[in-house]
Amino acid sequence: MSGKPTRTLSAGGRAYVWTVAALGTLLAGYCAVTVVRGGVSPGILLFGALTVLSGRVTLKVPSVTARFSPSEMFTFTCVLLFGPEVGALALAADSLVLAWHHRHRWRLEQTLVNFASLTLSVWIAGHLFYLVAGVAPLAGGIAASGGLLLPLGVLALSYFLINSGLIASAIALDTRRSPFAVWREHFLWLGPGYLAGACVAFLLVIALRQMNFSAITAVTAFVLIAPVLVVFYFTLQSSFGRAEDAKGHVAALNRLYLSTVETLATAIDAKDEVTHGHIRRVQVGALALAKELGIADEAALQAIEAAALLHDTGKIAVPEHILNKPGKLTAAEFEKMKLHAPIGADILSSIEFPYPVVPIVRHHHENWDGTGYPDKIKGTAIPIGARILSVVDCYDALTSDRPYRKRMTDEASVAILLERRGTMYDPMVVDAFVAARHRIMPAGEETAHPVARTLGDARESIAQTESPALPAGDAAAAATSEVLAVASLARAVSGEAEVGDVGALTWMMLRQAVPAVSMALFTHDEKADAVVAEYAVGAHAGAIAGTRVVLGEGISGWAAANRRFVLNADPAIDVGMMVAHATPCLKASLTVPLIHEGALVGVVALYASAPDAFSADHARLLSLLSPSLAMSVAALPKDGAWSGAKPEPLRPAAGELRLLKGRGGISG
Repeated sequence: MSGKPTRTLSAGGRAYVWTVAALGTLLAGYCAVTVVRGGVSPGILLFGALTVLSGRVTLKVPSVTARFSPSEMFTFTCVLLFGPEVGALALAADSLVLAWHHRHRWRLEQTLVNFASLTLSVWIAGHLFYLVAGVAPLAGGIAASGGLLLPLGVLALSYFLINSGLIASAIALDTRRSPFAVWREHFLWLGPGYLAGACVAFLLVIALRQMNFSAITAVTAFVLIAPVLVVFYFTLQSSFGRAEDAKGHVAALNRLYLSTVETLATAIDAKDEVTHGHIRRVQVGALALAKELGIADEAALQAIEAAALLHDTGKIAVPEHILNKPGKLTAAEFEKMKLHAPIGADILSSIEFPYPVVPIVRHHHENWDGTGYPDKIKGTAIPIGARILSVVDCYDALTSDRPYRKRMTDEASVAILLERRGTMYDPMVVDAFVAARHRIMPAGEETAHPVARTLGDARESIAQTESPALPAGDAAAAATSEVLAVASLARAVSGEAEVGDVGALTWMMLRQAVPAVSMALFTHDEKADAVVAEYAVGAHAGAIAGTRVVLGEGISGWAAANRRFVLNADPAIDVGMMVAHATPCLKASLTVPLIHEGALVGVVALYASAPDAFSADHARLLSLLSPSLAMSVAALPKDGAWSGAKPEPLRPAAGELRLLKGRGGISG
């Protein structure tokens, strides 16, 4: 049996390889001297040649980089007939021929391990056989066949254990797994094959002894027993083939299963436009970090991979205005957001996963010190997959752009992780992640999923053809006639009106229906790719006026870029902490983009002095009226100057300024 390391060995792995190689080389030299001194008979040459020739016929062991050869049968024959030294020397020669055959693919470490493990195992096993049997080599001695059955079992078992143990240890060091786990998974079931090989060798020895052993009788016996060997070989080949096919089928089903989960998870992720693409990056990083921590169990790795994709499934139950809100959530909003972990676990519990996905999803927001949610468990009671996921999740969030801030630098993000080490996060996981983050975390472009691209294209297409107006509800039907008067703004401007005119009239109408203490009307500056507050009125209007926000940043920039309203975000994100905490303080905002004929023309923002002052009904009202307001802004002169915080009195445009009022009533 031979193994094939595939990675760069660690210092301990190299030490192991060279130690085993040194012992095997010294033993091979001793065996060569012993055989030469005892005389090389034709029988030794014949069975040595048969060992080497049969070694060219190998079978791939399923699921592991190791091969099984029927040459052991002739090796056992050499041991039984001529002693352990002949068997060890024959198998050592076989390993060298095999290494030469694979010289373009094998590394030096592999050649050394194969050579040494085969030499050591057959020599030790042979001496154990003769120690238990108490006989001399059978080529010249006489022994009762029945008395050799137990020693024969010792020969086969000891050879199998030593050989497979040495190879499994080398593969374990190569793959960074437990040697016993490798041996149990890939070599344990090969034991009966070695016992069968020893039995065939014993039958061949009995046949030779019955025919007064010589080189000619050896050839005759081999011809008689060859059909048994052929049947044995093809039986093993068929068994190995079926095992390999079954494993391939399971692997294909698992890939199909995981790709289906990945597609559905990406579609769910698309609902959260703030963290779009997040789960794919977390999936790659969490799986790589698990391997860095030495997790080798396949079921555990698959659980982490699936849980990373599905950890935010519960967000489908979180309202979109909370999910996509720029800035800090209020206490009430955060309580609703916290429900996504247990809700996601409950949803996934109906699926019979073959590995523990649900506990990871439920507990990925638990803290190391027990202050997390939903169950406030702590320490190692938190599943290791959840502890890994929480660290990778945090780092990706910190190093990604958000509407209310630009992405943090790697150094700043690592500093936050280290600050939370031992309180929120497992110290061992944090240390491993910090050391390996540059290797295991992918760039955003590397994780793009076809579903994400499809949904992104669809969202962009819809945004170009539709306004962000929401369906009118009962609140729209109950709106006052003064608010509905905004619909006539399209007729109020015909060339002479300015931003201040539109803003003043809008404020006059809206302040009666919404709990706002100030308002800003932003217009779109295409050259700067930003929105600018060209009109502000109410509390702190002088400080708000002139505020410039780049598209995609802040509250107004996010609303403009995504063409979505933002409800009850922190005004400080746009207007600064000084204004937000002045008297009266600004604690909540309602921001709606203005879209005209598919193009962004501006943003209207209302500010209130109480947290959560605006309701979903207020958002519907303003969104319902935004197309008419957008039409008015679009009709303004392109070179009009900012009108300031205190606009001039409203000037009627050419012709009569008419506002709709009530049921057809008109005032001028």
